[in-house]
Amino acid sequence: MKVLIDPEDDIQYMSFYVKGLIDRYGRSGVVYCRDAFGELPDAERATRTMRFITKEGGREKRYVIDTNDSYRINETLYDWCDVYGSVNANRAKTPESMQGKLVSLCPSFAIRYTHPLQAWASAAAGVTRTCRPRRKYLGCWRRMLQRPRLEEYIPQQAHDGYIFHLSTLWQSDEWNRNNEGVNMRRACFIRACRTLEPGIRFEGGLAASPGNSSAALFSDCLAERMPGSESLRKTKESTLVFNTPAYWDCHGWKLGEYMALGKAVLSTPLSNDLPAPLVHGEHIHITGATQEEMAGDIKYMLAHPGYRRQLEANIHDYWQRYGTPEASLKLLGL
Repeated sequence: MKVLIDPEDDIQYMSFYVKGLIDRYGRSGVVYCRDAFGELPDAERATRTMRFITKEGGREKRYVIDTNDSYRINETLYDWCDVYGSVNANRAKTPESMQGKLVSLCPSFAIRYTHPLQAWASAAAGVTRTCRPRRKYLGCWRRMLQRPRLEEYIPQQAHDGYIFHLSTLWQSDEWNRNNEGVNMRRACFIRACRTLEPGIRFEGGLAASPGNSSAALFSDCLAERMPGSESLRKTKESTLVFNTPAYWDCHGWKLGEYMALGKAVLSTPLSNDLPAPLVHGEHIHITGATQEEMAGDIKYMLAHPGYRRQLEANIHDYWQRYGTPEASLKLLGL
């Protein structure tokens, strides 16, 4: 089996799946090959999708993995491929004519999957031929190398009475209305945790980029960014974690990370599909969108350690079945 990968893919978002392919077929069996995708317009190749082709015994099969925040399907890539995987599939909002190839995947997240020298060698090989701005292209490789390795995402016993949550404060406008959605829901969780102090110790907040016009509305929730390794360590220590649909109501990286870590997840209702439903009280605890509802559910989860352990075990089992790179490739038919 030979796997040809389009090097125009955003390495941050495809790193998760590249690791799966390398683990399955070996490093020599996975090749970056821009020419194999030359029939696709550059505008489509610069999207946040991964495109790869498998070749075996004269047979060829084309795959797309869409990691965009929207559930909307890229029609050009859908027509090009044989299998179209999406981390934000939503069959209820997708025309029937575009569901035959569609596969719902678990949310993934960027990982450092290779040695820095190998990464920069791959980046250097592609930088002279990319249709992306070179600075942006190399920036994707740099950010990928700053991410934790997948092997670091292992379950760990949490610290009782400690809750950590650090997430992005998104820009809001008349189209995405993040201040009424993801920003507000995250702020409600942070404020709910603080109403429970000193009974618990809360750490974290919302990290805003310079010039973010939403910062003034959530000034009481702001926090500084921290290195990914430190954030990961504190997430492992947290008694429970909070999830909510993110930008454009997508499944964010956090949900995938929480599954991999086997965390007790408090979440507002999900907006898009998953390979199988996450069941309230079995895999995840669903809460309302208000500060009062969240505070009540936080107190319930803190008071029932046996319930938290059940959620932790079940969501990690779900991840092993549907979410790992290997499981994701299996869902695609590989």
